Order: sequence, then structure tokens, then C-alpha cells
Amino acid sequence: MKKTPKLICMIMLLVLLATGVCSAAGLQVVEVSPKDGKTGMQISNMAIKFTFSEDMVGTSVDQNASKFRITDPEGNELPFQMIYSEEKYPDQLWLILQGELVPNTEYTCQVSSGVVSKSGNVLENGFNTTFKTRNTKIDNWISMAMMMGMMGVMFFATSKATKKAQEQQSGAPVETAKQYNPYKMAKEKGISVEEARQIIAKEKEKDARKAAKLAESKKAKDEAMAAEIEEARKRLEEEYEAARHASNYQVKGPRSIKDAGVAVPRVVVRKNRAKREAAKAAEKARAKKR
Repeated sequence: MKKTPKLICMIMLLVLLATGVCSAAGLQVVEVSPKDGKTGMQISNMAIKFTFSEDMVGTSVDQNASKFRITDPEGNELPFQMIYSEEKYPDQLWLILQGELVPNTEYTCQVSSGVVSKSGNVLENGFNTTFKTRNTKIDNWISMAMMMGMMGVMFFATSKATKKAQEQQSGAPVETAKQYNPYKMAKEKGISVEEARQIIAKEKEKDARKAAKLAESKKAKDEAMAAEIEEARKRLEEEYEAARHASNYQVKGPRSIKDAGVAVPRVVVRKNRAKREAAKAAEKARAKKR
């Protein structure tokens, strides 16, 4: 029983120490996407997502945006837009990069201390995180190699079909194995040789018509097959040319902030409205001068 008060005191002391550590920790970055050192990132519609230990909504956007800096290997700053979603992602800040990035290039995002949460806690320690864009030249080469391989297969199939059609057109009639002997027929049927020759002539005409009909049917099938193969070959050539002249490898992704599923900041809405009103005023001024 004597140890009970000591045990209670130790537990209370541990709780106080743990509470002090948690309060001293302040605002923390829980996750960064893409992760530090991530490679193969897209060059269009690129975004960096920071997840914090507390809700960030309610703080000044400009105040926190000034604590982030994205640079290329030469140290040039890249423009970005900071957005957030109070309903879906209250603990996240997204940096949407403006324009396209350079392929196969490493970029650095510098986060300074002083980022403020909704409750007023501050990020005490800054840090850097990097990511590298994908090598679009390799992507284009892979696409071109696949196209060339498919074209090679189609060319082989076309050559084989054409060769087969030529052999069938220049070959011997189908009934070449059938033999006509008027003397043997006359002996077997008990008729004269002249009568046997007349019968054989009619049989030959009948076989010739049958062979011509078969040859015409085969020719029509071969022409249809050749036309289908030629159409597929032309389609592959068009796809190959389109891939060869493409300037970069497009990666599917959200095309706008709205598509990304996040809220558009009011400051952006106001700026866009001001731009539209200024454009209308300028147009009216030009119309009056005319």
C-alpha cells in the first residue's frame, strides 16, 4: 500500500511530461506528396501537397504562401498558386505550379519556418524537398519503337497476303489432277472414241467454269483482306507520325483547380473578376475612340 502514492505520482509526472512534449512540438508537416527525391513526375499540371498536423484553413493565404519557394537547378523561382479545401482537406495546403516544367529536371521546394495553422501554432523548423520530372524523350522513343514494331508486323502480313494472292492467280487450275482419256472412256462405257471425246469436251468446259468461279471468289477475298491490311497500315502510319511530331508526352491528370476537387480561393476569384472588368472597360474605351 505504501507504493501506491509513489506510483500515482510517477504516472502524473509522465502525463505532464508527455503533455509538455506535445505542446512544445508545435505545428508539424505530416506528409509531403510527392515524397522527397521522387522521380518520374509529370511536367504538366504538377502540384505539391503538404499535410500538416493541424487544420490550416482560416490563416492568411499570402502569409503562408510567402514561406514556400520552388526553384529549378539554376535557382530561378517558379510561380505557383496556393489552394486549400476547408471541407475536404482542412489540414492540407496545395501548391499548383503554373505552366509546364522541363523534362528530366530536378526541382526543389523550400519551406521556411513560420507557417501558421488555424489555431495559431507555428512551424518552427523549415526544410527542403525535391522531385524530378520524367524523361519525355525516353517516353517518345518507346512510343516510336512500339509503332515501328506494329508497322513491321503489318508489313510482313501484307507481303505474305500479296504473295499468296499472286501465287493463286498465276498457279495451275484446281482440277489439274483430273485426267481425261477418250480411249479408256470409250472402252469403259462401250461407246465410240468420237462420242467419248465429245463427253470429255463438255466435262472440260464444266470444270473450267467451276475453276473460274472459284478463282473469282478467292480473288475477291484476297482483295478484301489486302484492303483491310492496307487500311490498318495507314492508320498505324498516321499514329506514328503524330507520336513522332509530338513535343512532349502528355500525362492525364486534373486540368484545373475545379477538376482537382479543391476550392478556389476568394482572392483568386476577385483577381479574375478584376481582370475581366478591366478588359471590358478597355474594350469600351477603344470602341468610343473608333
